[in-house]
Amino acid sequence: MSINFKNEVLKRKDLIIEDLQKLIRINSELTTFDPNRKGAPFGEGTKEALDYMLSLGERDGFETVNLDGYAGHIEYGKQKDFVGIIGHLDVVPAGNDWTYPPYGAEIHDGKMYGRGTEDDKGPTIAAYYALKILKELNLPLSKRVKLILGNDEETAWRCVRHYFSVYPETPVSGFIPDADFPLIYAEKGITRIFVEGEFKHPDILEIHGGFRDNMVPDYASAVLTGTKDYMGAFHAFLSSKNYIGTAKIEDGHTLIKVVGKSAHGSTPEYGENAIDRLFEFFIEQKVDLSLVKLVENLLLNDHRGKKLGVAYHDDEMDDLTNNFGVITAKDGKYQIQLNLRYPNGVNFDDVMKKIQKEVKVYEATATLDKHQHLLYKDPNSDLIKTLMGVYQKHTGDTKSKPINIGGGTFARAMPNCVAFGPHFLDKPTFIHQKNEFIGIDEFLLATIIYTEALYELAK
Repeated sequence: MSINFKNEVLKRKDLIIEDLQKLIRINSELTTFDPNRKGAPFGEGTKEALDYMLSLGERDGFETVNLDGYAGHIEYGKQKDFVGIIGHLDVVPAGNDWTYPPYGAEIHDGKMYGRGTEDDKGPTIAAYYALKILKELNLPLSKRVKLILGNDEETAWRCVRHYFSVYPETPVSGFIPDADFPLIYAEKGITRIFVEGEFKHPDILEIHGGFRDNMVPDYASAVLTGTKDYMGAFHAFLSSKNYIGTAKIEDGHTLIKVVGKSAHGSTPEYGENAIDRLFEFFIEQKVDLSLVKLVENLLLNDHRGKKLGVAYHDDEMDDLTNNFGVITAKDGKYQIQLNLRYPNGVNFDDVMKKIQKEVKVYEATATLDKHQHLLYKDPNSDLIKTLMGVYQKHTGDTKSKPINIGGGTFARAMPNCVAFGPHFLDKPTFIHQKNEFIGIDEFLLATIIYTEALYELAK
């Protein structure tokens, strides 16, 4: 059967873009997690986003399920075997200093701007329309298709854990529309590590920096007291370093803030870590504090874990990375959140023991809060060959090979699946950064690829 999937997508272009804009305009940042909050365990925004997606499914005649606001699915067919897709509707915090409103879904110069346009609302809408087109064309399929919608991918994956506890079935194949083209066959192990200790200093009342461990922090601030002219010193520091920041007096205290540049926690080298910059100021001021010494000697301006003694390079999957993502220090205690990602060849238990040993010197503890184990799929499998074939057909790119990444996708949550687009490697990406966008042409091309790929897997 010969079907022009490109034409089928393009004839629906306006509706696809309209549906995506409505989804982007929902602020679905996680607020707080409360399992007792009926239908909205991650907050009202994520609930609204899930309700919206399921309403699209109901509008178009699909079977839908809402699992208590944790997750849901849109399903087509009754066959036992199924093809699975997982998208997520939660987003990381928008952060600061956007050119266009982060929840405006404005289109400028062929790009739609907004938090979630590329990660992961845009790809989820693309996958939904792939399913919708197969249904509207009434194509004969041998497998059921299920689009699973998660609401907690950016934090703790409680959404998919809950979902698969209720629906423990395994797909025969599938893909996750939340990464790069041509295809991801391996993903680094991802961990969140808490470093904690006592925080007492006569001149520093509070320190805050970063939104999430998996984002390079674009701000860091401190509340200072004491007789020293910290305001003058901070202004001089900003000038000498050519950093951006502010200092002001409020309620008798000096409030200082330094600005950085956010980036995805898997690629900290592409950001400018504001927490590092704040601690450069403390070091310059010779602040006598174990926390400052710990940061200076173990973390400062080090994306590869060299100071911690855990650096590692793998020829296939590249370097171990460590993102100093969050710090909170007040009321006598501090907590640092590290986002450490490791490639093949690393024994993470040894890494954790090494970190615990290093921070103990500074009277601190290190504990593992979250661990997503490394993922590796055979790049010569039938699934990968099928998806690569569709990608090559619609892009003409026969040279690119399946790749590995430092990011983590829901491919770890569902067997027999790999991450597949939507980002094209020759295009810029601003996921987890200000001014996140998706190019309209690239978005539609991804939709075309997903539609034919879904057909090839389910026919």
